[in-house]
Amino acid sequence: MQHLGSQAIVVVAGLPYSGKTAIIERLMRDLPGKAVFIDAVFRDFVEEKDVCLERWLAEGTRLVDRIIDDIAAAAEPFVYVEIGILQPRHRDRLMAWARDHGRRVLPVLLECASRQAVCSRQAAREVQLARGHDRLKIAIGMDELEGPIRAAFVTPADGEGFLRIDTSQPIEANIREIRAALVHSRCPRGQGRAEA
Repeated sequence: MQHLGSQAIVVVAGLPYSGKTAIIERLMRDLPGKAVFIDAVFRDFVEEKDVCLERWLAEGTRLVDRIIDDIAAAAEPFVYVEIGILQPRHRDRLMAWARDHGRRVLPVLLECASRQAVCSRQAAREVQLARGHDRLKIAIGMDELEGPIRAAFVTPADGEGFLRIDTSQPIEANIREIRAALVHSRCPRGQGRAEA
């Protein structure tokens, strides 16, 4: 693609209700690009009746293959990739591919330190999904979130280089922090600084 030295891939990980979609949508207002949402990719090849955590986890290789195809086809200077709770070997493969193909990679881990905020977001999603199907969202109750989903999520370790963002803070503060990291992230092979 024509953006090989300058294309930035912002990889956004986090548990459900950590604010991944809101952060990506807000970033796209300031820094337009392409968004890739892992649950939408998942639903491209899994029927709704088969949507479950076990199947989602089992499809990691296929999910990353599709996400790589989406990134490879993108001409936009920014690609925002929401990976949710993608397992370490799959997220490592995705980021290694991006770096090996000349993209800058900013991995971001969204965490919400406020259980009240998480509960509020979960209730709002239930209302939203009651009005109609949304390919970007999967209905997840608090019991499932605090049980099997949290247990399945291998939180990125400090050495993995993820920028940690507390989404219980105002979204504008989160966006400033991510933008600052984009500006200061190094380009591959010494190509200079990003201009975000």
